Amino acid sequence: MAIRKWIMKQYWRLVQVRGIWNLFYGVLLLAVAYYAYVPVFLQMGAAGPLVFAALLLGTFLFLGYLYDRVFVLWGPQQEVVIERNPYQYVPHPRDKILWFPVYTVFLNTAELVLSRLGRDATPIRETREYFAILQTLTPYRKEDLQAALKLRNEFIARHPFSQLVDEEDVDTVATADGETTHE
Repeated sequence: MAIRKWIMKQYWRLVQVRGIWNLFYGVLLLAVAYYAYVPVFLQMGAAGPLVFAALLLGTFLFLGYLYDRVFVLWGPQQEVVIERNPYQYVPHPRDKILWFPVYTVFLNTAELVLSRLGRDATPIRETREYFAILQTLTPYRKEDLQAALKLRNEFIARHPFSQLVDEEDVDTVATADGETTHE
């Protein structure tokens, strides 16, 4: 993330410099065209257009500095600064309506299969609790975004994806007549 932010900052600076150079060359062309009508710059000779352009450029840069640093007229809203896409932490309303019922069916089925096999279904129950808490969170409250991130990190710490399936179960295959064999 830090590298991407640094690259975007450099790109922004490049775009800004391009704008400043365009401004300078545009002002220089105007100064060359109109310096003869301003007696002060006409008396300077060939340096007149350059001084006129530098004066106009300095004025624009000073006004830009005041706009950006002193008055901070461009400041974004703080909610946007915190996060651009809050739905990466909390469920989208579409997920609550469509996908959570599907997840519930899958979790219920998995719990039923595990109970019939005599296996521990605690991870399934914890996953159901995780989804139940996740459904109550909204992107409109900053506390909910932080709670969702904390909840996700705690859940993944307890249930890493690499340990979801036991090693011994990977080699077990069910045959058509219902018997299990080990490969």
